[in-house]
Amino acid sequence: MPSSTRLDKKTEQLLKKAAEYTGTTKSYIVRESIKEYCTKIIEEKKRTPWDIYQSIHRPGGSGHGKRVLMSKEILKKKIEESRKKWSL
Repeated sequence: MPSSTRLDKKTEQLLKKAAEYTGTTKSYIVRESIKEYCTKIIEEKKRTPWDIYQSIHRPGGSGHGKRVLMSKEILKKKIEESRKKWSL
């Protein structure tokens, strides 16, 4: 489908050089660039909150070191300390 786009001089020169360097046409570069850009936008919009969370989540927990992994041991120690405090 034919389409027309106005480019500023700087962008036109950039496109022309890229076409020369790659040995392709300006139309090919424009088509491929639009496909890549649009695909990226669509993929971003498809991401669920869970996908985003997984991409930034760091394995190992909440940033509190091993407290989460050792919670049972920590709680047990606190209870023992409390019992010692109150025993005669």
